Amino acid sequence: MFSFLMGITLGFVSYLLVSWPREILRTVLTKATIRNNFSFQLNIFNPFRYVDPVGFLCFVLFDFGWTRAPFIDYPKSKRRDLIVYSLYGIAASFILFFLYGLLARLSIDSRFFEVFYDSAKWSLTYAFVSLFPLPPLDGSRALLGLLPSRYYEWYLKFNFYGVLFMIGLLLLWIFPMIMRPFVSVISNVTKFIVFGNW
Repeated sequence: MFSFLMGITLGFVSYLLVSWPREILRTVLTKATIRNNFSFQLNIFNPFRYVDPVGFLCFVLFDFGWTRAPFIDYPKSKRRDLIVYSLYGIAASFILFFLYGLLARLSIDSRFFEVFYDSAKWSLTYAFVSLFPLPPLDGSRALLGLLPSRYYEWYLKFNFYGVLFMIGLLLLWIFPMIMRPFVSVISNVTKFIVFGNW
């Protein structure tokens, strides 16, 4: 029981390292690029704001999942800004993958190694998962940025049911089946960064 609870705790810490710094890094990149009234809410001092319980369980059980994104005021946001914001989220995950991979490589303590290794692997996985055009993933916001503004209302309605749709794909085993080859490749890439001779 203790080892199970310890595993869940370390997994949750890894999840926080995947979600919270990602949004902070994305915000820094977005603010440096977009200087208009693009409106989104970031809570730097509350890492739990970005925890999605279902997304966390998916990371633990399937090695892929998602986080809860900041609220975006879509009617006030330009389409180009939505695309930039989404791409920065994906880019932030790639940056964190290399950072956590390096920290895992340098870790001496086994628990620190486990946390950073999982954080690296999950960050890379999240970068690829985010490409799917399904709410609440970044790919859906990038797609919205490419669509005419009249689809905003439709998107907001679909966004409400997005997580339920993702759960449905999980229960039907569709999402795990799609992600299986990606997870295998991502695991090999992570091992190369952490253990490889470079």
